Amino acid sequence: RVLGKAFVDINRNIEPNKTYVFKGGRGALKSSFLSLKISEILKNNPMMHACIVRKVAGTLKDSVYAQMTWAIKELNLEEEFEFKKNPLEIVLKKTGQTIYFRGADDPIKLKSIKPPFGYIGILWKEEKDQLAGPEEERSINQSILRGNGTAFYDFSSFNPPKTKDAWVNRELLVPDPNRIVHHSTFLEAPPEWLGQKFIDDALHLQEVNPAAYEHEYLGVANGEGG
Repeated sequence: RVLGKAFVDINRNIEPNKTYVFKGGRGALKSSFLSLKISEILKNNPMMHACIVRKVAGTLKDSVYAQMTWAIKELNLEEEFEFKKNPLEIVLKKTGQTIYFRGADDPIKLKSIKPPFGYIGILWKEEKDQLAGPEEERSINQSILRGNGTAFYDFSSFNPPKTKDAWVNRELLVPDPNRIVHHSTFLEAPPEWLGQKFIDDALHLQEVNPAAYEHEYLGVANGEGG
């Protein structure tokens, strides 16, 4: 009911200890899927906590925090969670499992997360392309995905930058058997979820500027379209 068709298969095949990269253009439902999946994984693993990271802490409340709130309500679980604003956290009341929200611009706060029990087993790096590069991503992973757990979920999502030379685009050219890359577009989303204005704007851009359409709505870097 709540999954876009592009995510039906990947939803069945998410498994721990792999790296999942979700890329695509506007309206591709990447964040919607990840917020729903994180809610499910948390409920099914009572010793596990989650952390969601964006480059700038000031963007968390109106983006990923709001997205997780939406997902929990969409799953009719809102009565089971406490939504805190200061600090920014979402807590499963029955177990005390916590979804932490952190900005990569404050590495001390990243490293200082210490759950009262269990470990942080879920990491979601939203807008990964805004990170400085692979070194910063590795630092985030090492700060968050540690502890005595045996199952870890490493998620990231982004709209591919226009240039093929951007670090996130180059990174995907390097073979990695442990990495799963998923690409989705608004064309696979139910039109009623996006609204007619979104569709009209996309089709207009396709007509007047096909290259911009491919980048913004299909998530294609320069030179990769056609």
